[in-house]
Amino acid sequence: MGIFPFEKIRKGQKEFLEDVESSIKNGRHLLAHAPTGIGKTAAVISPALEFALENSKTVFFLTPKHTQHIIVIDTLRRIRRKFGVEFIAVDIVGKQWTCPHNIRDLDSREFNEFCRALKRDERCEYYRNSHKRNSRILREITERIKEDIMHSEEIKRICSKNKLCPYEVSVKVGRKATIIVCDYFHLFSPKVRDAFFVKLNKDLENSILIIDEAHNLPDRVRRLLSYTLSEISLERAIREANLLGYEHLSDDFRAIIKILKKFGRGMRDGDERRIRRDEFITSLVRDIEIDYYEFCEIVNDLGEEVLSIPNRHRSYAKSIYKFLKNWAKEDIGYARILGRKRKFRLELICLDPSISSRDVFNLCYASVLMSGTLVPLRMYSNLLDLEEGRVILKEYKSPFPRENRLNLIVSGVTTRFSKRDEFMYRKYATMISKILSKIPGNVAVFFPSYEFMNSVMNFISISRKEILVEKKNMKKEDRVELYKRLVAMANKRGCVLFGVQAGSLSEGIDYANNLLNGVIVVGLPLEIPSLEVKSLIEYYDFKFERGWDYGYIYPAMNRALQAAGRCIRSETDKGVIVLMDERFRWKNYRKCFPLDFEFIVTEAPERYIEKFFGDSTM
Repeated sequence: MGIFPFEKIRKGQKEFLEDVESSIKNGRHLLAHAPTGIGKTAAVISPALEFALENSKTVFFLTPKHTQHIIVIDTLRRIRRKFGVEFIAVDIVGKQWTCPHNIRDLDSREFNEFCRALKRDERCEYYRNSHKRNSRILREITERIKEDIMHSEEIKRICSKNKLCPYEVSVKVGRKATIIVCDYFHLFSPKVRDAFFVKLNKDLENSILIIDEAHNLPDRVRRLLSYTLSEISLERAIREANLLGYEHLSDDFRAIIKILKKFGRGMRDGDERRIRRDEFITSLVRDIEIDYYEFCEIVNDLGEEVLSIPNRHRSYAKSIYKFLKNWAKEDIGYARILGRKRKFRLELICLDPSISSRDVFNLCYASVLMSGTLVPLRMYSNLLDLEEGRVILKEYKSPFPRENRLNLIVSGVTTRFSKRDEFMYRKYATMISKILSKIPGNVAVFFPSYEFMNSVMNFISISRKEILVEKKNMKKEDRVELYKRLVAMANKRGCVLFGVQAGSLSEGIDYANNLLNGVIVVGLPLEIPSLEVKSLIEYYDFKFERGWDYGYIYPAMNRALQAAGRCIRSETDKGVIVLMDERFRWKNYRKCFPLDFEFIVTEAPERYIEKFFGDSTM
């Protein structure tokens, strides 16, 4: 099969590989629900890279997390070793994460502004060195990265050691690269995308896009296009203005705070209300007595000056400028919400990811969007506004033996808010305790929220397993320790990991080598019906007549299925998935199950589990 890097093609993988090959050849968009174990990375890279080499295209492999870049780079190394194919590949992450200045306390927008100011004022030696003509060391390192397929961390290490900017050097390599591994924002943040393609000297029309973990894409794009103005940022911008002699701007920022407080009169902590676009602009112009766009430019001037100060990494005025400039956008596809949590914050929230994604997918040569939980497929096609005539929707079956899986839906319990009381907490605790006593080794229990988890845990009785608990705002190092403890106890008496759905432990970790013998998913992680959620439901109702499904039910089901998917990670794994909420039986929720998700409905799950593991030689 062309340049496929492994000796054997897995069950289901051949079909996926052939579909990728066909869709790229015909310039289509393939949306693929491809469960864990199919071997998505190798099956998509080999035909995409082969076509790109033969037809002078560039492959962009986009992932939401840096850890996922490693699998892609390792696959490319295998292809080169096995076939001796000559191609250039480069791994590019956000410049902040490889920057030798090691600035970590800024968000991506703030860092980009800081970086731009350093370059503008010629204060970054790493950037200057990366653009020196006739630099022997620059030439040698660039050639070395072209010859070796390196992870971004390796590029950072070698460039930093030689006083070069890893990002700038990576982009230089990218100009000649056939495949570029990067992040979502490189292509779906419009301004970043424009600058990125100019620097690479490439265009979307000759690009093949591979979107990994594509179930994340709509929400990620919405966040990229959303902005916030907070009372706290205004107070800090007042200090910046006073420091640099912009006293008139200090008064203007105070006027904006007064406007927010006037809009929020009578609001208590946790309250929200919608604000109209012109309502804010009119109030601002009336109070500061200057043209709105002229005021934006003055605020921007202050921001630029703040960033010119040595060792100053952040400008709050610059963030305010970004908000004001974007607030003036048209209303369609956005919600404008004032909220109060001790202090006020005004948010411009993007509801429609297609504002960015439509242009990307319309222009690119072909694309593959893949995930183990990309159902229902039609929803993702609609949300991203893919051209109907170019879209292929395909759902692949799990390659794992059915006899190694037991899927149970427990009826008689629910996490619905109207049913949350001590009786229900005790009922969940009793059933979970029985289940845990029947599953050998490690088990993970994922709840819809920390509050619900704590309420149930008060009544859970566990005699022999060690208890591990995910905490709110837990640091990465602490999560790693929990994982290590799971590994250490896997072949002993086992652990119970209590965590939450949509958290780092339910989505961001691969529990390989049958590390979990069971996953219990407690209820549905439905969003609290905030104004943003209500706005999303209303907008999707207006656009697709599917507001409740697209904006509320299906995203929660996706998070639940992501958590459930932590159990079976390879064809040799054996495990139980228990979905504990009667709503999983309901027709509207079942639409989100993969086609081959067969389940048993029961109020006595422990009986089936005992039989399942009793017949096993675990």
